[in-house]
Amino acid sequence: MKNPWIFYDSLIDEIDPTFKVDHFAIGVSWTEVWSGQFAGVAMTVKEMGPGDSYTGPIIGKPLKDIAALVKSWNFQEASLGAAALNCYYNSIDRVKLLGGLKGIDIENLNNESRKRKDALIAFQDEISGKKVAMIGHFPNIEHQFKNRCELTILERNPQMGDYPDPAIEYLLPEQDYLFITGMTLTNKTLPRLLDLAIGNVKISILGPSICVAPQILALGVNNISGYCVTDREILDQAIRRGGNYSIFDAGVMVSVDK
Repeated sequence: MKNPWIFYDSLIDEIDPTFKVDHFAIGVSWTEVWSGQFAGVAMTVKEMGPGDSYTGPIIGKPLKDIAALVKSWNFQEASLGAAALNCYYNSIDRVKLLGGLKGIDIENLNNESRKRKDALIAFQDEISGKKVAMIGHFPNIEHQFKNRCELTILERNPQMGDYPDPAIEYLLPEQDYLFITGMTLTNKTLPRLLDLAIGNVKISILGPSICVAPQILALGVNNISGYCVTDREILDQAIRRGGNYSIFDAGVMVSVDK
């Protein structure tokens, strides 16, 4: 990708300029942005970087302007931008138009159906016997994929058995499947990961932090496994209380294929 900012700008530019930010919160684990009836969430990346690129008011500002903060090198600020992107792209109506709600009964969600479209669940059989790389150490992934595939985990803060993330330059071209955490949109590593993988590997980007946007599929990504908020009040309570996983009670995982 010769100029990654063109990709980021393509996501920002499509946002309706009339949408305004009504509410936001930057929590310990998650960040949220509301606009009208819509809400978006992204994981809070805590590294502060070179300082704030924007110091003005947020409430009442165009959603598009706050989404542009995803380009900030202050990753906490970029988390706010990612949540604003998701506020626009990850609405039930927009995702439905992309086919991301097939097989989901929005009116009758339960603990199982909320997560059924998570790529780590949906692709468990498809990856059998394959070489699989995971960008980001998802909880309990070693047990979930145990004996299913040849699993390689690459992590910025590696645990025992993980590879440090610079190993992507050497290991990604060897893989059959690649699962990328949506946080890579926030920390700006996503464009390079796609450069290394597209054309060689089947790619799924997953988690609440990724926006379900056709611009991402157009890059050659095979699947986006994202998250739509269905109850803003439950989401707000979960974020303010600092829970890591209770945001899933406030929404549903959705899946869009290229």
